[in-house]
Amino acid sequence: MPELTDKQIDGWWDVARAGRWKGAVGGAPAEIEITPQDLVEMAADYDPLIQEAPVTVEHTKQGPAHGWVQALRVAGDRLQARFQDLSQELRLWLESGAYRSRSIEMYKPFEPTGRAYLGAVSFLGAAPPAVKGLSPEPSLFTHGTACNPIRVEAQSMVLEEAPIEREAQMDEKTIAERVIHSLKEMFAGRPEEQKGRDAQSESAKKLEGQVAELKEALEREKAARTEAEERLAGLDKKLAEVKREAELAEFTSALEEAAAETRITPAELKGYLKLGSRLDEDGRRVILEEVAQRQPSAIFRELAAPPEKAPGTGSLARKRARFESFPEDSEHDAALGLMAANPELSFAEAIKQVRLEAGSGK
Repeated sequence: MPELTDKQIDGWWDVARAGRWKGAVGGAPAEIEITPQDLVEMAADYDPLIQEAPVTVEHTKQGPAHGWVQALRVAGDRLQARFQDLSQELRLWLESGAYRSRSIEMYKPFEPTGRAYLGAVSFLGAAPPAVKGLSPEPSLFTHGTACNPIRVEAQSMVLEEAPIEREAQMDEKTIAERVIHSLKEMFAGRPEEQKGRDAQSESAKKLEGQVAELKEALEREKAARTEAEERLAGLDKKLAEVKREAELAEFTSALEEAAAETRITPAELKGYLKLGSRLDEDGRRVILEEVAQRQPSAIFRELAAPPEKAPGTGSLARKRARFESFPEDSEHDAALGLMAANPELSFAEAIKQVRLEAGSGK
């Protein structure tokens, strides 16, 4: 046989045939039957992600694998395999023809599926294969039925000895009929499997309905939450307005009391009230603290005293009239503005800074 090329080595290898063979189960000699249905199940259920079948030599179960089974397919009465990640050592042996035979390890049944499953593929050199009639060369043709996988665990059946005589020799027509029947069952599905799929479909529909109901409930909750948040924002705004009005009323009352005690002039009262409406609570507090430190003025007491004569007569009445019509003091307003911006600044310091800025032309 001529040496194999890399392209041939990467092709499809015969690894098993339908028939009755002498092998071993759990290390004990046993008669093993591989049916066309077994071939179909191994090809259909094989999944490297569930249980990947290693490539070995002489059924060695120690040390590193020489590669891995990538895919399986059925071609007539044979199971064919394609490999991946073959070691360079095994490739050299295959090219030279040192290993021409193959043997498989098969789980029957494989617990997760209850069906046959490929456990491993082993290349044989001097040892004779149990399954006869496998091609020594891989196939490059694309014929056959490639299938997808599943997995688990059971006692492996090793086919490694000479075959026994079969009670009933199957011809190619019988094998083909069995394979076709198996394929029909696999793709059409058994009645119980169809019932199971129908039940799953019904369950999926119920779940979809529940998901839809939950989504609708979630949307209603979102709408209610949005409405509640808007109402809360409105109440917060109204509360802030009421609170500000109360603070301004308290501020006005304190200033009027200070004016009654002659701590500030009526003009200052007007200026403070006007400025306070533009300040926050901290700014108004600074004003009240500064006013509280002032001492009552004698002239303010004189002007604030009840008139001894009729209104409009005497020097005191004239003083009171001039005092009450005293214009707003822009210097005070500017000083109070500085104090609002800098709470640590005293009124005297603020007045001094305003006058310095006015004198420098700023």
